[in-house]
Amino acid sequence: EPMFADGRTSISRSVPIFSVDSGMTFEREARLFGQDYVQTLEPRVYYLNVPYRRQDDIPLFDTSRYDFGFAQIFAENRYSGGDRIGDANQVTAALTTRLIDPATGAERLRALVGQRYYFEDQRVTAGEAPRTSRRTDVLGGFSGRVSRHTSVDTLLQYNTDENETERFNATLRYQPEFAKAFNLSYRYARDILRDVDVSGQWPLGGNWYGVGRLTHSLED
Repeated sequence: EPMFADGRTSISRSVPIFSVDSGMTFEREARLFGQDYVQTLEPRVYYLNVPYRRQDDIPLFDTSRYDFGFAQIFAENRYSGGDRIGDANQVTAALTTRLIDPATGAERLRALVGQRYYFEDQRVTAGEAPRTSRRTDVLGGFSGRVSRHTSVDTLLQYNTDENETERFNATLRYQPEFAKAFNLSYRYARDILRDVDVSGQWPLGGNWYGVGRLTHSLED
């Protein structure tokens, strides 16, 4: 039997995708907190052009929109699955800096900021309202080891049009040795959630380990 109301049993589309990903890495020697490091400065510019193709008659089998983040702003498609290929005419600019241990090559600290700019309104959707703004929220992040056993990881999404923080995540991790770990996390999403999360693992003796986790909402 036909799959579609107009009698068709199959559907196809052809969507050319053009992208240019460019970046540079600058390095210098730096001394911070009494230690020597190699500091990098890494600008990156990514341009993406995908022409509009009407896709409303394709059912949504396994497609949804990716969460907004550093991985997504450099992706060719804003949707997972193959039911939608998003139209695009946009450029993403980001800047990353790292502190690297010159003896081992290990990354100690990393900070990055990025934003995407649009030249056309969105036309292809997967049920969401089409975007008409010309720029995304600003993304900022900081991660790294602040001491021998302690590391932090943060992500900030800031709405420059409304001067509001849309999302903020922060995680503090303490791991003095193997199988010993303590994690403290804070998550905030504007008008959605605000909670803290505590988890950890610790040896109890012999081959026994204690593992626990507690999540508490600060909103509800």
